[in-house]
Amino acid sequence: MNQYRVMLIAVFSLLIASVLPVQAQIYKWEDKNGTVRYTDTPPPAGAKPLSTMGKKVAPPANQQPVTSTNATTNATEPSPKVDGSSPEALAKKKRELEEVAKKNKAELDAQAKKKEQNCATARTNYQTYSQGGRIYKTNENGERVYVNESELAEGAAQAQRDMQEYCS
Repeated sequence: MNQYRVMLIAVFSLLIASVLPVQAQIYKWEDKNGTVRYTDTPPPAGAKPLSTMGKKVAPPANQQPVTSTNATTNATEPSPKVDGSSPEALAKKKRELEEVAKKNKAELDAQAKKKEQNCATARTNYQTYSQGGRIYKTNENGERVYVNESELAEGAAQAQRDMQEYCS
């Protein structure tokens, strides 16, 4: 039993030690519309950097490094404040990033679900048009209008195009 505990502690220690070096630098910047953005890539050339947290890396070759402004340089322009030094600020930023990631995942899931529904509808339409028979549509007066052979072929072709678009 004692040997089992020692082994369990060793495994957990290795897991924790392997997770600690995994960090990414997070950039907080304001775009031209005034929206605050959080990304793991450096902000574009025209953006106003607000803060950076995480592991420091060298800036890309096409950008100048961001330096803090002195009182002697330009008193009218506020210097960017580097916040995030406290654990509370780091936790708040982490929660904000998690919320953004959750929203993006929900949006992607909704798009995937809609694509699946469109695929199922396209397959059903293709089966209906390719089987032929007496197919009708309802006009604006609520009356049945039966589809002729050319409309059947056109509907089948459209359903096949929709299947290629949504079912791939």
